[in-house]
Amino acid sequence: MDFGASQDTKEQVRQSVDIVELVGGYLQLRRQGRIYVAHCPWHDDSRPSLQVNPERQTFKCWVCDIGGDIFSFLMRMERLEFREALEMLAERAGIALTMAPSTKAEPGSPGDKRTQLAALDWATKLFHRHLFESPHSRSVLDYLAERGINDQMRERFHIGFSAPDWEWMVREARNTPFTPAVLERVGLVGARDGGSHYDRFRGRLIFPIRDVRGRPIAFGGRVLPEFADERSAKYVNSPESPLYSKSNQLYALDVARDAAADAGSIVVMEGYTDVIMAHQHGITNAVACCGTALGERHLQLLRRFTDQVVLVLDGDEAGQRRTAEVLELFIANQVDLRILTLPDGFDPCDFLRAHGSQAWQSMVSGARDALEYKLVQVEDRVGPNPPTHVATQAVEELLSVLAKLDVTAGKTDSAALLREAQVLGRMARKFHLRDEELRDRLKAIRRSVSRISSVSRPIDTESEPPSTTSVIATLSRWEREIFELVLSDSALVGPIIETIPLEAMVSRPAIWLYGYCQELHFAHQPVTFDRLMAAATLEQQQKLLIDLDESANEKHESDHDQRLHDLVEHYRQHHDQQSRRADIANLREGTLDSHQEEELLSKLFDNLKRRQSGSLSTDG
Repeated sequence: MDFGASQDTKEQVRQSVDIVELVGGYLQLRRQGRIYVAHCPWHDDSRPSLQVNPERQTFKCWVCDIGGDIFSFLMRMERLEFREALEMLAERAGIALTMAPSTKAEPGSPGDKRTQLAALDWATKLFHRHLFESPHSRSVLDYLAERGINDQMRERFHIGFSAPDWEWMVREARNTPFTPAVLERVGLVGARDGGSHYDRFRGRLIFPIRDVRGRPIAFGGRVLPEFADERSAKYVNSPESPLYSKSNQLYALDVARDAAADAGSIVVMEGYTDVIMAHQHGITNAVACCGTALGERHLQLLRRFTDQVVLVLDGDEAGQRRTAEVLELFIANQVDLRILTLPDGFDPCDFLRAHGSQAWQSMVSGARDALEYKLVQVEDRVGPNPPTHVATQAVEELLSVLAKLDVTAGKTDSAALLREAQVLGRMARKFHLRDEELRDRLKAIRRSVSRISSVSRPIDTESEPPSTTSVIATLSRWEREIFELVLSDSALVGPIIETIPLEAMVSRPAIWLYGYCQELHFAHQPVTFDRLMAAATLEQQQKLLIDLDESANEKHESDHDQRLHDLVEHYRQHHDQQSRRADIANLREGTLDSHQEEELLSKLFDNLKRRQSGSLSTDG
């Protein structure tokens, strides 16, 4: 986690803009006790269900179950990306941003957006022209031919070539309006210590990256074998710039967006040549990430154009690992995700060249949906006859995903019920459990959502029933207790963090939040609601913090020291219990030698004697 200027700037802006004044500029607010209420603009709100908390500087709609701070409010109201919202709010507060100066840039200067766009357009044409005019053109064009990329695709994607020269770009720009400082600002060149500049993409095949309006905003460069050495990275991408953020862009979306609307889906691949080859074979709804993993902002971008995403994975171990990182992201955001795993050794480009578009379409039609893929993934991980503790963890993991799907959907339809029944039936067979047991546990998880929602109802009791889509429900009761104490009493932060390790967290939101609490604490910075909100870049994270703070405030008169004692005692006993279960599983498996068995039995008997002498229950 970076505690640098960008985080401080965001917090400075957040503290300088009053959320009541901001929301009041869009909605009619009325005071209700210590808060303000308004009709929610995101649903048909007959009673005011949107609350604004001036003390916490947050908003929350209890029907939509959306909430956050000044940034997320403005992003929703104006359909902005975060950086645009930060710029608008910083200007409102009179705070200058290094990434977006508050004064208008002079035309032709490095900070002028029109100049930046013009420089990138000029560079795109220069790269493309050099593909044919360079002394190395023959070998470069031969390389493209070897990769199977035809002339039509070269033109459609404006493929280019950068000379294998440290200063070619700067020389070419001398008779243009684009100074080395402008070229540096848009990521075409880098600066040396002595003040001179060097070409960033020298000796590389160039793939222009365009925004959804078709304007060049960055480049990806693939090193060619004849210009590579042992230090050469295979791909070099443009650095972050005022125009380009790799977390907000998808390669070829400008040419795939219409096809995606017609097909009802977008195919997400990993490489530029994969996408180009897909389009060459008529799969014109294909895009790729720009040198980063698929993330929340990509998801928001995709949802503007389609409701279904087909994620294509290379048939290697790394491809499988990357899936786990994005799977729950899609499930939690109501996106119909399908996973297409290619045969081992193939990437999309190779597969299409070897088998053609018909075989590809057949693979796509057989792509598993996210839940099915998650189930298979867990089954493969635990093996055919997992130990009891491993099976229990796997069941909880899968049920948590099922519960999350239900919570996110906010409604139940026949297709969802059928899919749930299929997953539960398969889990029952795999883990030798009764279907009723699984359903009871799943209902228990969902009931916890309802209980939390009823506790968190807004003051206006005539409002519509609150949604049960609260991310706080993904936390265990024990995890919630930790964060409620952290938010309630700063004196308890140290004892909690120095006693309970990050590994004790189970749910993904708890792992994120506790990890950041640890980083703040070990960096000797206060662990406060404001600090945590400043770090919460996702709406789900902000909602979680708001709900936790609400819950913590309801218990402010409780005995914090006693709650801390019970919390730590529960952790220690739960840890001991897990250790005992693992020891017993090892004994049952019969994989230990006689000496190891004897030591383990002695340890278990000693622990049993200590428990019988008067330990507390670990229930709850």
